[in-house]
Amino acid sequence: MCIRDRKIMEASRDVPKICVVVRKRPLSKKEIQKNDPDILERRDANTIVAKEFKLKVDLTKYIEEHHFTFDKVFDETVDNEGLYRGAVQPLVYSAFKGTKVTCFAYGQTGSGKTYTMYGSDIYDEEFKGIIPRAAFDIFQAWEYKQEIKEVELRCSMLEIYKENLKDLLSDESVELKIKETPQRGIIVEGLSEHPIGSEEDLMYLIDVGEERRVWAETRQNSVSSRSHTIFVIEVRQTLENGSEVRGTFNLVDLAGSEKVGKFGVQGQLFEEGTKINLSLSALGNVIHALTSNLDHIPYRDSKLTRLLQESLGGNYKTTLVVTCSPHS
Repeated sequence: MCIRDRKIMEASRDVPKICVVVRKRPLSKKEIQKNDPDILERRDANTIVAKEFKLKVDLTKYIEEHHFTFDKVFDETVDNEGLYRGAVQPLVYSAFKGTKVTCFAYGQTGSGKTYTMYGSDIYDEEFKGIIPRAAFDIFQAWEYKQEIKEVELRCSMLEIYKENLKDLLSDESVELKIKETPQRGIIVEGLSEHPIGSEEDLMYLIDVGEERRVWAETRQNSVSSRSHTIFVIEVRQTLENGSEVRGTFNLVDLAGSEKVGKFGVQGQLFEEGTKINLSLSALGNVIHALTSNLDHIPYRDSKLTRLLQESLGGNYKTTLVVTCSPHS
């Protein structure tokens, strides 16, 4: 094992149960043409500052700063590889230890969530996102674990659109239901699972699933994801001593939060935006309850939190990547 990979495995031991990181995207060409101000500034490794432009009574302009602290903060100079190595890569090795691992991308429409998770091209070494980079490292981790006798990798890809479930890797239209069993815990009945034998197999399935999800044009984003997607990689290991270890890696691209009233959204886009905001609110409530050690965790408030219940409790590690737009 090389020094770099040994360091990554060691770093996986220090990953907290819930880690929240912020990624600020650069101003877009359109925002630059409109002279939109950049209101966000990374002050240090853990702090981001939001600048609010205000007027005094005498109409003198001034800036009020709001400071927010997170586990890590990445500014617009950090590319997808830097973000992945700094915030997500150690999670891969945690999955091989039997941990239920989850990585979310959360933010407003147009803030760079899908670019962060998938990249502009999943096959391009420079521009590919978190999910294709994790696909590569999963097979690297498999090769380095000498105590493994046999490994079986399976994946599935699920879309949640207006609280309805859809299998993105199946050609058949099957009604999917969330069920809880004593043996396997929470499962999605009818969801297809696909064996993976190589990185190429995994990349192909990622490509197929992305092509099938729901997209639409909004006033904030010309190509906006209108659904949540959960890409699940299950790692089943048989060790040399005969014992079995199972880990799960959930890679979640959340639909963007929206101010449906502010942007005058109507019809189907209004319904989509309302459902998106409700499920994101439910997710926020669950994470708040977990970090506050509350007795009741409201997992059943949405399909998203219900599906991820076992990945947000017990033997779990979750990284939330908050993507931020630099303009107001």
